[in-house]
Amino acid sequence: MADDVETTGDAAIEALRWRDEILGVLFWLRGEGIMEEATIDALGGFLDASPELLREHLERLTAESYLMRNRDGEETAYRLSEFGDDEGKRIFADNFAELTGAAHGECGPGCSCQRHGADACRIAAA
Repeated sequence: MADDVETTGDAAIEALRWRDEILGVLFWLRGEGIMEEATIDALGGFLDASPELLREHLERLTAESYLMRNRDGEETAYRLSEFGDDEGKRIFADNFAELTGAAHGECGPGCSCQRHGADACRIAAA
C-alpha cells in the first residue's frame, strides 16, 4: 500500500510540473507574439518530451479547463483558456520574478522612497 501512495504522489508531482511547464511556455509564446496556439510538434521544440507524453498532458490540461483545443487530428492545436491564462501568468511571474522585478525608480507613488529617498525604497530592499 505504501508503494501505491508513493507512486500516486510522484505522479501528482509530475503532473503539476508538466502543468507549470506547459502553461508557462504557452503564456510566453503568446506574450512574445510567437504563436497564439501551438501544436504538439511546435511545443516539442520548447519542451523535452515525446509527442505521446505531450499529448497526454495537453489533453489532461484541456479536460481540467486550462487549455482549449482548436482543431482535431494531426494538426490539433491548443491555446490557453481564460483560467489557463491566469495560471500561466502566475507561473511566468513566479519563474522570472528575479529578472522582471521592478527596480528603484519604477516604484509607485506609495513607496516610501518617494518621501525618504532611495535608501527607503521597499522594492530595492526586497
